[in-house]
Amino acid sequence: MTEVFGGEAGAALWAALAAHAEAEAPAEACGLVVRGRDAALAHRPARNLAPGPGLFLLDPATLVASRRRGERLVALYHAHCDAPPTLSAADRRGALVDGRPAWPGVEHWIVEVRAGRALAVVRYRFSAAAGDFVVARGPAPG
Repeated sequence: MTEVFGGEAGAALWAALAAHAEAEAPAEACGLVVRGRDAALAHRPARNLAPGPGLFLLDPATLVASRRRGERLVALYHAHCDAPPTLSAADRRGALVDGRPAWPGVEHWIVEVRAGRALAVVRYRFSAAAGDFVVARGPAPG
């Protein structure tokens, strides 16, 4: 895990992400990680509207509700079940518009699920220098 999951608040965030990913497996769970008005990180699960397995399409109602609460979007997350926690070609297509991030400054997190159990989260940030997403290090943005 990374610094994001340090301390009591981080442990609660990881537990929420893991529980959501495990409950939805083998489908890909998806949702938001946000900062509330109190600056704490919070988990907002979303419905996956994708038409088939191995895909995710986050329900936009979750984004709208988060915006109405005044939350700041930190990360979009989804699970990869029995697959590597790396951004797939489909993940990249959904995260980029004309080669630029669709959500500037927002990370993309993948929860690795193996045999129905959440094992880890890999965080990705867009790097202008690399022209692609790279593994994120350090604290979450915002």
